[in-house]
Amino acid sequence: MMLDDQHKKEFYEVCFNSMPIGILVFDKTQKIILFNKVLAEIFGYNSDELHNKNAEILLKDKYLLENYIQNSHNINFKNNLECVGISKNGNEVPVEMSFGKIEYDNIIYYKALISDISIRKEKELRINNLNFELEQEVALRNKELEKVIEQLKKTIDKEKELNQLKTRFISLASHEFKTPLSAILTSTELIVKYADLDNKIKREEHLTKVKTMINYLNGMLDDFLTLENIEAGNIKPNFSQFKFNKVVKDIIKQIKPFLKVKQTLNFENNIDETIYQDPKILKILLTNLLYNAIKYSDEDGKINVKISTDKNNIYLNIKDNGIGIPENEQNLIFNRFFRAKNAVYYPGTGIGLNIVKGYITSLKGSISFKSTENKGTVFKVQLPKINCNEQKSISN
Repeated sequence: MMLDDQHKKEFYEVCFNSMPIGILVFDKTQKIILFNKVLAEIFGYNSDELHNKNAEILLKDKYLLENYIQNSHNINFKNNLECVGISKNGNEVPVEMSFGKIEYDNIIYYKALISDISIRKEKELRINNLNFELEQEVALRNKELEKVIEQLKKTIDKEKELNQLKTRFISLASHEFKTPLSAILTSTELIVKYADLDNKIKREEHLTKVKTMINYLNGMLDDFLTLENIEAGNIKPNFSQFKFNKVVKDIIKQIKPFLKVKQTLNFENNIDETIYQDPKILKILLTNLLYNAIKYSDEDGKINVKISTDKNNIYLNIKDNGIGIPENEQNLIFNRFFRAKNAVYYPGTGIGLNIVKGYITSLKGSISFKSTENKGTVFKVQLPKINCNEQKSISN
């Protein structure tokens, strides 16, 4: 069926207004020449409100159309883009635009196909928000997972350490118990033998040896129990007043019988001060450090003990010229059951210095040392002077 000119015009107009996309035609001055119903609806105008208006009123970027008009001949110019439109009531409308040119009656016009992408933008925003929330949730879960993994690693490392310590303890304990037990067994056999021979002097000699070995074993067991109490936090200092130099003198007097042949133990003391501390812990500290100095020094070794005080602290200084501590092992010396490589042929369990450190920590003190292998070691202990008001806080 052929349409006459009038029907063609009406048909074109119906097609034009039924397009699902906004169509805008403007001239080089940006004056609106033609637009369809969808375009008016996108920007909230009635069908007759945009005639002869400047097209720039529809866009936030007032230079966008002018820029296109000036660069439309450039093949690299971007003809498709997303931008922000402005509706009749001033609201921003996200739109997608596609530009083109129309030539009619030797005049160049410009067209823009415009789509309202508000719904798409809302969906994109929701998706972006969901992605962000998901990323945050994943990051949080990853952080929690990292914490769990780190905790598991620490637990595994702790378990490994405990197993290593247990193995080392069994090895040390079996070795340290074997020597005194063998001595006790030998002495008891000899006691029986000398009983038959009615040799009282020999019997007494071996009975004394048995007692000494039993005391040694008791001391070792006490050390293990002390270590357990320290680790459980069960050490409660018992403070009292006493003469600092007298307690140290008494300890040295008890230690001297254990000196090796030609070993000397010198006590430097020029103070006569009454202090308020735990004398029992002080005895344990000094005894441990002196035993080590004796044990790891040669038969003609020299051991020096010096005590001093100031307004707030008391100090113990124990120096020997023994085997020293290898430099690469000095950071391990206070660890449980640790024994330096040059000390393995000497008797010991490797817990003495660990106990010393634990006791000093319980008194809010500190211990440090300087050592050179094959030249000797100096241990320095600092303990705070305690008054009655401070006793309660330290005891707790």
